[in-house]
Amino acid sequence: MFIDGVGLGDEAEYNPWVTEPTPHLRGCLSGFPLSRRAVGTHGEVRLVATDACLGVEGLPQSATGQATIFTGRNASQAMDMHMAGLPFRRLRNWVQEDNIYKQFAQKGWKATFANCYTKEYFERPATKRGWISVTTAAIQSVPEPVRFLPDLLRGEAVYHDLTRRTLKMHSPEVEEITPELAAEHLIRLGESYDLVVHEFFLSDRAGHKHDPELVRWVIETLDRFVGAMIRLREKEDTIVIVSDHGNMEDLRVRTHTMNPVPTMVIGDIGAIGEERVAQWNLCCIAPLLGRLVERRKKGED
Repeated sequence: MFIDGVGLGDEAEYNPWVTEPTPHLRGCLSGFPLSRRAVGTHGEVRLVATDACLGVEGLPQSATGQATIFTGRNASQAMDMHMAGLPFRRLRNWVQEDNIYKQFAQKGWKATFANCYTKEYFERPATKRGWISVTTAAIQSVPEPVRFLPDLLRGEAVYHDLTRRTLKMHSPEVEEITPELAAEHLIRLGESYDLVVHEFFLSDRAGHKHDPELVRWVIETLDRFVGAMIRLREKEDTIVIVSDHGNMEDLRVRTHTMNPVPTMVIGDIGAIGEERVAQWNLCCIAPLLGRLVERRKKGED
């Protein structure tokens, strides 16, 4: 699960991951909130501080951070800068050349993107001109189909906000669901795939806007969703949660931060490899997902 704009901050009053209730996250992090102090091993859960700066000066940004996560290659160094927002053509093509979906397909594994799109999204002039997210560029590089409203209503997709709250604003006929039901739908998709990816970006928006209501809603929704995912997962399943850059963990500023971001692994924490932890950065995520599948398949054999 990719969660946009969440870093590992201090235990301080400006960090809503500390001040807001997160019973499920605290429950799997030995009572700690999602912060620097929680870094370490907690039973079947490992939280690793992850470098999002990638050896490039300046504040980490979305386009290159996400490109690094979804390819396993350092996009910021390849572009010689951190790039914000949607990827421009050079970075978009760079992502489509090689990404986690292609890497899995080359090994005969099945990977999919769970997010639901609307048909209107692809009819927008900006979309037609190529202004699409890294996550969209990556999934469009392989034959795996994207998911639309009929898939969502069958429980075979998950909306970007998990509960369909924002979709209901434009499509009143769509019923809002609970984060727990969204988790059920995502877990069910995992029965047919080796990897299921979901993107949640309202956390980054909440960090930029400093809207207290949105901040509280994001944290409660994500906490409930993660709690349900942990409760529903099969023993052999592993959940990986990662972000692209810091933001929401420091409400003193409206910009991104230099803080490390979380890589939270729930399940097969041995796939991380202790020798890799000291140098852990966003380039490590795609290889981690590959190792998790390899280890699971060896276990099944």
